[in-house]
Amino acid sequence: MKVRYRTYVPMYLHRNVYIARGALAKRISTATARPTARISRLQLRINCLIHVYTSQRRNMYYYMEFNDRFNQETVTTVDSASIAAHLHEPRELHFPPFAPSTPQRISSEDLAEALRPHLLPPERMWALGYPLEIEPDSLKAVFYINPPLRSRPLPYTVSTWDVNAPEFVPSDSYGDSGQGSWGSTSRSDSEEETDAVDVHLCVRCNNVYEVTREGDYLKKESCMYHWGRLMGDRYTCCEAVFGTRGCTLACFHVWSGTRPGMNGPFEGYVRARSPRGGVYALDTEMCYTTAGLELTSIAVIAPDGRLVYKAYVKPESPVVDHNTRFSGIRPRDLGRATKTLRDVQNDILGFVGTDTILIGHALDNDLRALKLLHSAVLDTCVLYPHAKGFPLKRSLRDLSKEFLGRIIQHDIAGHSPLEDARAAMDLVLLKVHEERENHALEWNQSHVL
Repeated sequence: MKVRYRTYVPMYLHRNVYIARGALAKRISTATARPTARISRLQLRINCLIHVYTSQRRNMYYYMEFNDRFNQETVTTVDSASIAAHLHEPRELHFPPFAPSTPQRISSEDLAEALRPHLLPPERMWALGYPLEIEPDSLKAVFYINPPLRSRPLPYTVSTWDVNAPEFVPSDSYGDSGQGSWGSTSRSDSEEETDAVDVHLCVRCNNVYEVTREGDYLKKESCMYHWGRLMGDRYTCCEAVFGTRGCTLACFHVWSGTRPGMNGPFEGYVRARSPRGGVYALDTEMCYTTAGLELTSIAVIAPDGRLVYKAYVKPESPVVDHNTRFSGIRPRDLGRATKTLRDVQNDILGFVGTDTILIGHALDNDLRALKLLHSAVLDTCVLYPHAKGFPLKRSLRDLSKEFLGRIIQHDIAGHSPLEDARAAMDLVLLKVHEERENHALEWNQSHVL
């Protein structure tokens, strides 16, 4: 029996492909009532209005492949069993020719030689906030934090005056024991309590809060903030206008553990003692603790994309906020963490030497979290500078999307240090390939002339 049929199934990207598959299966089941049948043409035409968005590309390629599978011009002999198996077999998704691809890999030796001119000098590292050793072999670090560009209004503070405060009267004698003398008075209990309190600026809502030296909050206040960036006059998280009340509520205020200007000296830093060679890209994730941001996750990869090291880390101080939206860390992750910061430092120094090149995006934050002193560093923030110049920096997400055609950090579960480290490594490889191509082009042009 020869069966000829034509079917039109209007389908749009937001509709499920099983609608079309169900319609086709119904036609075939009617046409193949007998065990075998000769079908002259098996065709499924999909009339679709295609709006290509990044999140819809995978579905679009699935539909196109589905159409190609059933758009056969030859006459074939099929039976109902083969058709049913064909409809239910798993479909392999094929990416388009312009899908994001990984740059060609380079050996560690060649990559290290190509990256030597791009290593940051000490002056540049200091301006970017990298930890530097205050004295040789002291293992005490200092770093400079640039004052932030105020994208949010500062909180309105009211100054209060105590009318009963004692008047300061200069004394003619150093031995005067009056209240106006050079500090020979005994300290009151209130002054000692004030010295035992630390005042921090919340990095999310920009409000001031107080904690004890042990990290206990003097006053429990919720934190209302915008987690998105300010683009123009609106926040990317909720499209609210600049200066409006936050859209996200947190239980506590948090701080980063650093202040604008010079910080330190800090102890507990380590550095490599002998050369080991190699090139690695690393990325870390941190959580907010009573001491600021502390390391909770790390991933290190090699130039060939191979995972070298990955671990969850237990913070030394109590966790205030896991920062899951950005760190991807959940309480259960830290529950199974077995390594401490000291363990991670020992592991890193097992394959990182004095001449090892470390790659990362805003690598200064990672080295401060690791408490690692290292001089051979390459930062993709410097390799791909912002159009408006320093101190503005382009985000790794934007760089990956523009230069690699790859979307990262889009999952609501948070960032992945492994994904970010691979993006940083691929951006560096891409830059090296571009420089080689430009050098070869200039060499050819010079010899032609």
